[in-house]
Amino acid sequence: MAIRRLTNSLLVLTLLFLCSCGKDDATTTPGETYLEGTNWVPGRVKQLEEHIYLDEKYKVVYVVNYPAPDVGHSASEGHRAWFFNFDTHKVVDSTAAVDGVSTWHIMFNSIYNSQINADAATAEGRNGLGKIRVVKTAFDELSAAPADSMIRNSVPISFDINDIVDSWGYYQFNNHSLVPYKNRSLIFLLKDNRYVKVELVNLYKDNPATAPDYGDPNTKNLAPYFNFRYYVQATPGNLNVKTK
Repeated sequence: MAIRRLTNSLLVLTLLFLCSCGKDDATTTPGETYLEGTNWVPGRVKQLEEHIYLDEKYKVVYVVNYPAPDVGHSASEGHRAWFFNFDTHKVVDSTAAVDGVSTWHIMFNSIYNSQINADAATAEGRNGLGKIRVVKTAFDELSAAPADSMIRNSVPISFDINDIVDSWGYYQFNNHSLVPYKNRSLIFLLKDNRYVKVELVNLYKDNPATAPDYGDPNTKNLAPYFNFRYYVQATPGNLNVKTK
């Protein structure tokens, strides 16, 4: 009788162990995989065209390693402006953008295309549409656009780590590198009153963890490359920009 009770007890323990193992396996979430050749773009995205991808699950568009007009130029050589339309996911011809023939939503200019501009309807410092702001919250953690008024037309890069202009990142003079701040997002308020959430991930090709060595002659060929992602809230006036 004692042997039978012992056998039954062992059987029960075995079954409990197997059940617990099965439960653990079912709730384990595998590590996220990335798009081949990248270290930040989810593997589930689908390609819309060269350099442009869409995460259909969260409606986030990824712009990946898109070369600026003047890759390899030094600061003294200058960097031409680059215009982009959030709705069409396409680059806009600069002449057409300046002349008002084509719609654009974001424009990069200045040193290494590091200044971000919105197509503002009013002057800098005045409330209105077509504005931009920096929010010190990570992209996926920012679920709603701030409801207060927006007055900025552009976001230039900071110089060194002092964030005196409330920017997306900073330029280090000691090694001439472009460094994105962690946990920063940009909010655009378009002229039609729609909100767009943006994260500028990097201006270096392939989003390196640290800036390339400026002493390496090849480094100049690694910037500027646009790496950013964005989410468009389709309903005008809706502050919801949740992506997770």
